[in-house]
Amino acid sequence: MIVLAYLISAPLSASQEVGAHDRLNRIFFGSRTTDEGDEEHLRRVSEILLDLKKEGTFDALHKRLPFKWNDDEKYDTVNPFGDPRQYQYHALWTFDTRNDVLRYTNANRCSQIPLGLLRERAVSLADMEPLGGPIPVPLEHTFDSETPYWKPQVEVDDRMRAFAHRLLRDFHHQWRHILRNNYNSVTLRVLSRAIIRLSTLDFEVHENTGGHGPRGVHVWITQLPAWEPFEADIVRVGTVWVVLCQDIQNGLSIAQQHVASREISTTESTSTTTSGEAHAHYMILSVKHIMLCHATDRASLKHTAPEPLFNGDYGTGPPSDLALNYLIWATASARPSIFTTIQSLPIEVQDIILNYSSVGTVVAAKVGCMLGLGSPFSWKDGPLKVTLEERYVIRPSGSSVESQVWFGEHKSGIFYLARADRVIT
Repeated sequence: MIVLAYLISAPLSASQEVGAHDRLNRIFFGSRTTDEGDEEHLRRVSEILLDLKKEGTFDALHKRLPFKWNDDEKYDTVNPFGDPRQYQYHALWTFDTRNDVLRYTNANRCSQIPLGLLRERAVSLADMEPLGGPIPVPLEHTFDSETPYWKPQVEVDDRMRAFAHRLLRDFHHQWRHILRNNYNSVTLRVLSRAIIRLSTLDFEVHENTGGHGPRGVHVWITQLPAWEPFEADIVRVGTVWVVLCQDIQNGLSIAQQHVASREISTTESTSTTTSGEAHAHYMILSVKHIMLCHATDRASLKHTAPEPLFNGDYGTGPPSDLALNYLIWATASARPSIFTTIQSLPIEVQDIILNYSSVGTVVAAKVGCMLGLGSPFSWKDGPLKVTLEERYVIRPSGSSVESQVWFGEHKSGIFYLARADRVIT
């Protein structure tokens, strides 16, 4: 059986160099294949730590634990349990020397024990405090609002709704193993950047027309995204400020503090969209929820009710259509507005022109959204249905094009292939 482990260091000192993902801790990921039971493993850890001083915990565990540590350090931990794909893993041990705690997770439960107790005496699984199931229970969102909610008339182009809604939902599906769990501020910035890039069409579509490719899955349940995060917790996207936060109430407080600054009070408080609707000055984005705000004056904001976005589990609250519309509507100014005389042609003619713009229909759909051309994407390629692919497919030459969504040099995990509808007999 395969056992996984994370080893997390205490916070780095101010003098230590911080990496590209602004890591405040060192996080090592390792695994081992073993027949050793959980009780035996815990006894082994006890033997390593018994009578050891607290400051020596990390080094002792790193040197003496029987895990093969990956060469590359991680910026967050990933829990593979609570997912149907968990079958090949027996357990996950998280040695968190930052908080001086050891957590144990398997397919049925999660429990923890202070590392300090292991330094004092031998322990057993019975000494561990149960925390519940393997994944956090989705919390009912509570939000205290002293003012009526803002209800903007959100207008989203039919092309963008058909195309971007599907992209965003498929992103949610591919990275559900992370989205259903708790994650740190770095992962929040990474996920948020992808969501904004998809909403603003800031991505590339690589078309694979070759006959062969690698084997395996596009995104695995122990995998973290590889693209770069946002560099700050407040970022400008077009004309809207995006506030990244773990808690939507705290995000609103940050926006209220920010609205009093000169950056918005002198030039933007009365702005409206082309249709006369009040413009969203702020997007509060916790990834699990989204909320839009409009600055009524230098001291106050009116805001929408929080809408559920990505929690990694369609059974407990999939992303609402309104939440996805908020993303697209609020970031519209960040998408290029391009005029072309083709826009004056009949829709049917525009569709024909778009069909010649690329080999596959996904690229054509993106071009249509950027130029305001053609019909809303039907997610078809002729008679074939364009579907999300979770695994690499060895395709015969001459088969339909594979469309891969990339963020610069990094794969987003979203891959599409046109297939015939399966006939159920």
